[in-house]
Amino acid sequence: MPCFILFTNVPASAIPKGFLSETTKVIAKAIRKPESYITVRIHPGQMMTHGGTTEPCANSELQAIGHISAEENVEMSKQISEFLKSKLGIDNTRNYIKFTNMAPHEVGYDGTTFGELVKDPKWAALM
Repeated sequence: MPCFILFTNVPASAIPKGFLSETTKVIAKAIRKPESYITVRIHPGQMMTHGGTTEPCANSELQAIGHISAEENVEMSKQISEFLKSKLGIDNTRNYIKFTNMAPHEVGYDGTTFGELVKDPKWAALM
């Protein structure tokens, strides 16, 4: 269920080939969930500033059921920031990351919700 959403002023033409799949791998590793459940959405070319300048910047959000905590967020912030800096040239001080812990009953999937799915031990292990 994890979903990583990135809004950035970096133009689409500057997003490297393979960026979506690389981002999926980074997020899966950071949040310790299978790649097969990760969604990545990139919104390039946004009209945005940070600190009054239009140098590369971003706002991002990582939504997930579980694995969002004060301790885990610090490490995930580091991994995500370093990745965005290396791939898009976004300085670590020019991206805010919002971590959102979703309740299982708030997330629909496969015609039901994760609140129902977690009753099955197979799914509970993924939370």
